Amino acid sequence: MPRSIWSESLASFSDGVAATRPAPAGVAAAAVTAELGISLLIKTLAITSGHDDLLTAARRESAHLRGAADQDIGAVMEYMRARDADSMRQAIEAPMRAARAAVAGLELCARASGAVKSSLAVDQRAAEALVAGALRAILMCIDANLRGHEADHPDAVVERQALEVRARATGVYSP
Repeated sequence: MPRSIWSESLASFSDGVAATRPAPAGVAAAAVTAELGISLLIKTLAITSGHDDLLTAARRESAHLRGAADQDIGAVMEYMRARDADSMRQAIEAPMRAARAAVAGLELCARASGAVKSSLAVDQRAAEALVAGALRAILMCIDANLRGHEADHPDAVVERQALEVRARATGVYSP
């Protein structure tokens, strides 16, 4: 796997997204956006204090999103090289990991709603918006990766639908 995007500058990552290389692209950009949203949630929870369980869970999902961004880049590069069934499976699974973390992050945002200090409520809502938008982008990418391969990956199709149902249940997500 290439060096982690998290050790590079934001400008370098942005340049990589804008480049003509296949990755980083949609999932990595969306995972970074979701991670920034979760970071904002972490800030609101840390400043508010008294919600250690939510704070710990948010930090865990932040780490998952960081890993998912790097894993997606590696999966895309491997798929472009090999174009075989295993690399296709990874090209579907990597964004699915990002979607799982984003949904969990959105659920945390919903749980934190009303729990943060009123002066931080706008930041908590901004976190929700960032994570929800990122999730929409990730799910679109999963749909594109699955297109034409649904019969080969029925579990991924079912899980993708289940993740969207969970996201909608938060009351802050709409496709």
